Amino acid sequence: MSLARIARPLSGASALRRFGNNIATCIPTRAIHATPLSSQITAESSIESTTRTPIEWSSKTADLVSRLREQQKYYATVVIKGRPFTVTQNDIIVMDRIKDLELGDSLALNQVTELGSRDYTIKGQPFVDPSLFRIEATVIEHPDGKQFTITKKKQRTAHQKITYHRNYYTMLRVALIDVNSFEK
Repeated sequence: MSLARIARPLSGASALRRFGNNIATCIPTRAIHATPLSSQITAESSIESTTRTPIEWSSKTADLVSRLREQQKYYATVVIKGRPFTVTQNDIIVMDRIKDLELGDSLALNQVTELGSRDYTIKGQPFVDPSLFRIEATVIEHPDGKQFTITKKKQRTAHQKITYHRNYYTMLRVALIDVNSFEK
């Protein structure tokens, strides 16, 4: 296996213990809340216009995104099948099996709650706008988990039941994390 990190979902109290080793802890409090100007439309104008207009970003947001683009490495918190994964480029994501995918398939991950670098962070409300970034992942393997033996036994009788269980996984490699540039 290469030097890439393996990303697993964070949940519960164990997530708080493991969060200390994660890349997201080295981020200062300079967070960018990217809200497009076109999202602040009144209810009357949104009903009248059925065509999608291009997003007009404020000059402050454009400046902060250009600062983020100047950074060398990015990380993202991606939601896949309802679970958050914090990943960087070339990371491996081990997750529950997705039956529709085959080896070599490429995915565009667009449900991102947080995108950032060492100095700057964009936090979504609840998701970051997909026009700001491009994240691609490739299916590299469909491994089977180890087999568990489950024994159920009744006391003081000869009744005993043995069942077996195996989990199936999908492994994704994050091929690209990029912040898009846009004109003001």
